[in-house]
Amino acid sequence: MFGDHGSPQGAEALRVLTDCLTACAASGDALSDDPATDAIVLWLGLHGLAHQRIVASSYPWPTDITRRLTVPLAHLVEN
Repeated sequence: MFGDHGSPQGAEALRVLTDCLTACAASGDALSDDPATDAIVLWLGLHGLAHQRIVASSYPWPTDITRRLTVPLAHLVEN
């Protein structure tokens, strides 16, 4: 989706994620001061998690692993 040449779908997905993080920061639900960069970091983290869940499916993953990854990478404020 985000190959060397990019794709319209990949660019759109990253734009949506950036817009969401921008809105979270504007509402005080995230402390991000660079939503575009945080969107890339979050995408990389989630991509890595998805990959590892596939190749290491028998690993005893913590039930809250997605929250543990997304909250810090997106600079979300937990209420």
